[in-house]
Amino acid sequence: MTTFLSILAALLVLSVFVVVHELGHFLAGRLLGFTVLEFSVGMGPAILKKEKNGILYALRAFPIGGMCRFYGEDEEAKDGKSFSSHPVWKRIIVVAAGPVMNILAAILFATVSLMSYGVYVDIPTVQELASETAPAAIAGIEPGDVIYAINGKVIETYDETSDLILAASGDEMTVTVQRDGTLIDLTVRDFYNAEEGRNFIGITYGYGRAHYGLFRALGYSFRYVWNIFTEMARFIGSIFTQGVKQGDVMGPVGTVSVIGKAVRTGFETVLYLSTLISANLAFMNLLPLPALDGGRLVFLLIEAVRRKPIPPEKEGMVHFAGLVLLLLLMVYLTVSDVRGLVSGLFGG
Repeated sequence: MTTFLSILAALLVLSVFVVVHELGHFLAGRLLGFTVLEFSVGMGPAILKKEKNGILYALRAFPIGGMCRFYGEDEEAKDGKSFSSHPVWKRIIVVAAGPVMNILAAILFATVSLMSYGVYVDIPTVQELASETAPAAIAGIEPGDVIYAINGKVIETYDETSDLILAASGDEMTVTVQRDGTLIDLTVRDFYNAEEGRNFIGITYGYGRAHYGLFRALGYSFRYVWNIFTEMARFIGSIFTQGVKQGDVMGPVGTVSVIGKAVRTGFETVLYLSTLISANLAFMNLLPLPALDGGRLVFLLIEAVRRKPIPPEKEGMVHFAGLVLLLLLMVYLTVSDVRGLVSGLFGG
C-alpha cells in the first residue's frame, strides 16, 4: 500500500511540472488573444469538465501530464482566429512560455527550499557542548550558534576554526557567533587545558545550514538553475564525445521511482528534486528538436527571417518524425528502467 501511494504521489508531482509547462502556454495565449479550445489536467477520459468562455477545462482520469490546445494550432490558417494567423512574434512568445514557466517554477522551488530549510555550507556550527561547566557553556555559547569570528578574525573556511582557537592566547578569547541572524560577541575564559596542553573551550562543531532571506534566496536560485542548465549542456556535449552509458539517462519509470523515494524521504528532498526536474524539463524542451518547443521555435524563427511560413504539411512531417523518435526513445528508456529495477530487486 505504501509503495502504491508513493507511486501515485510521484505521478502527481511529475504531473505538476507538465501542467505548469502547459499553463505557461495557456496564460501567454490568453494574454495575447489566441483562441484556446481546451486546457486539461491529466490524460485519458475526462472525469470532470466545464466549459467557460468557449474553453473546455477538464480533469482527466490518469494523473500524467496535461494539455493546452489552441484553435488551428497544427493547421494552415483559414481565418483570423487560427493559431498560425497570429503574428510570428506572438507565436514565439506562446511557444517559449512553456519552458519559461518551468524555469520560473524551478526558481520558486529553490527559493522556498533555501528559505525553509537552507543549504549545507562550509561554516562551523556548534552541534553540542562538552558539559554545562565547559568554558564555552559558561560564556553563553549554545548549540546551533554559527562561529563567525575568533578574536575579531572572521572565519573564512571551516578548517580555520580549530586553528584560531588553538592559537588564541591570554586570559580571554572573544568568540563571535551568529544566532538568529544576529552577531553576538561572547567572552570565553579559562580555556587553556593544562592536562592536554592546549586550548579547549568544550564544543563539538560541524557543517551548518545557511538560511537565506527572500532576495538572497532568489539570487542564489537564479544562479543554481543556470548551473543546472550549464551541466545539462555539458552532458549533451559529452554524449557526442563519450556516448551514453547505462544509467546516464532515466526514463519515465525511473523518474517515478526516484520521485517516489523522495516523497518517502521528506518534503525537503521533494523540493530539491522538483527544482532539478523542472529545470531539466525546461532545458530539454528548448532543445531544437522536432516535436519539442525548441523545434517549433526554430521553424518560427525561420519564418521570421524569411517573412514567409514553411508549408504546414512539411513542418508537420518533421514534427511527426521527431515525435516517433521521441516515443521510441521513451520505450527504450522505459525498458531500461524496468531492467534496472528488476536487477535491483533480484540482484541480477
